[in-house]
Amino acid sequence: MPLTVSIFPIGSGWTLREEYPLVQSRCSYSVVDVYTIAEVVQDYYSDAPINRDVEYVFPLPPSAAVCSFKAMIDDEKVIKGIVKEKLEAKKAYEQAVSQGKTAGLLQQEHADVFRVSLGNIKPKTKISVHISFVSIIPHDGSSPQTLRITMPTAIAPRYGSAPTNIPWLRNNAQNRFELSVSVQMNKPITSISSPSHPIGLTLGCHQRELTGDYEPSKAFVYLGDSAMLDKDIVIVISAQGMDTPRCSVERWLKSEGGEETTDAYALTLVPKFELPALPAQEYIFLVDRSGSMEGGRITAVKAALQILLRSLPSRGTSFNI
Repeated sequence: MPLTVSIFPIGSGWTLREEYPLVQSRCSYSVVDVYTIAEVVQDYYSDAPINRDVEYVFPLPPSAAVCSFKAMIDDEKVIKGIVKEKLEAKKAYEQAVSQGKTAGLLQQEHADVFRVSLGNIKPKTKISVHISFVSIIPHDGSSPQTLRITMPTAIAPRYGSAPTNIPWLRNNAQNRFELSVSVQMNKPITSISSPSHPIGLTLGCHQRELTGDYEPSKAFVYLGDSAMLDKDIVIVISAQGMDTPRCSVERWLKSEGGEETTDAYALTLVPKFELPALPAQEYIFLVDRSGSMEGGRITAVKAALQILLRSLPSRGTSFNI
């Protein structure tokens, strides 16, 4: 039972969730080789009758690192995140709230779950939450030439218990989500697809419409009009030379705000193993059939097991379940 990314009143039941409806949700990704920086923006509106302290819970890819946070109130007041030690940050937040100020606190609840607390949100207020993060894109298991971007849209309960103390609600398939992904690879892009959602694609540039010269290493991806926020978004990118050593350089100029001009280098090495073929292989699959697996969980295990069995070598292979 996944949780839709939402704002919840602190210390209140899930029935108050409708007091903070989601107005708009959008995400922009910038992909350079195997690295990406993204910004998620979600707009909410407060229909609450009184001032409330609220929380905003959201998922990120497990490898993501948050690098920026801000909350905008009515497009006027801006709350910008500053990195502090955890207890110090919480104390500063509670002090500001006790003084009647509007304040924010961002905390990591789990490896891929974050929580934002916003204090003293007034009635009839527009709340815009901006989260920026960076991450490394993993290779898709099917080919060393392929990358697989997964954008979580809901928080799923873990085995045994939820990863954080939040009210668990069913995801709403009617939540619309705007997504744009600009892709810059070192060598020509061969294909881009999505096994999860209908997408639009423009090859050769970073815009919806091709303008200027065609550049085979660039692409622009966006969600189709019929896309819904009912499951994680997956985009698969294939390009030439993804299995070769390469180096990416990012320069921060002094004129752009740096104390001095600096360069950052990222070296990518993809290991290659020339292993001899095995004459025979045995695979053992362990399946949890306890009561906690009832319903959708055991159904998902069955589907995964079918995929694994179909992927086994056709010769010299034995298996047991």
